[in-house]
Amino acid sequence: MKNILYRIGMFGVAALTLTSCLDEDPLFDPEKTTGIIEFVEQAPLVAVGSVYPLNKLTFEAVPADQIEVIVQYSGAYNAPEDLVVTVELSPSDLPTYNADQGLTGVDQYVMLDAGSYTLPGGGSTVSVTIPKGEKRVSFMIDVKPDKFKFDANYAIPLKISSASSGVVSGNFGHMIYAVIPNNQWAGDYDHTYSGSLGSGTNVVHMTTIGEFRTTSNLIGVYSNQTIIEIDPVNNYASVISVSGLGNATNYPENFWDPATKTIHVKYTVGSRTMTETYVKK
Repeated sequence: MKNILYRIGMFGVAALTLTSCLDEDPLFDPEKTTGIIEFVEQAPLVAVGSVYPLNKLTFEAVPADQIEVIVQYSGAYNAPEDLVVTVELSPSDLPTYNADQGLTGVDQYVMLDAGSYTLPGGGSTVSVTIPKGEKRVSFMIDVKPDKFKFDANYAIPLKISSASSGVVSGNFGHMIYAVIPNNQWAGDYDHTYSGSLGSGTNVVHMTTIGEFRTTSNLIGVYSNQTIIEIDPVNNYASVISVSGLGNATNYPENFWDPATKTIHVKYTVGSRTMTETYVKK
């Protein structure tokens, strides 16, 4: 969306500049512009300026869900004719993205297992049509989130391989959809805290970063990320670390109560000690 707004803004500047010279032949004729064919991001992009845009999409562990893929014509006007656009899987985009972002080992993105998603028609390519007079068309990728794994960063990379008219975008002609399964601890919590950083109550959102780990803002106030891990065998809750402050030392009374969906933690990080209770909404 930021790129779209930028292009619109630049068009406005160009129009104002050129219309000031009314006695001269116009250097810019909107009627002759060629529209750009591109993907539309579904979530905030992970890295601005990366070789390809990447969206992170989270899913509950349900048998079936969908990813909406939106293709748009972003010229000054609506599509002047029916535009046939071919989209295809592009597995080679993932190693290119990993190299561009310096990702190695478990941090790399890899292809989602073929049995966990299906493109329309069941193949590796999809043909869609942006109708004349319209801006967008979309299609759905069927996914099976209950089959998603936590052992790697999985993604579905797509590219626009052809369009019957217009120019395929150099920035958004590719799109990587990273799929993240939510573990059972992800979500919103009523939160109570006390300790070296004061005391209070608020609502904290926990985000999945592994099968048994979540991350959230420090005491729901600071941007430092607090990583909590639950031991599935004994339900012991550990604060692993707080970004910018280091690793944490935990107290033996920490635990996760699955009956009430409550996390109790007391820990020391650096010179600070905090006691926190998280009750899932």
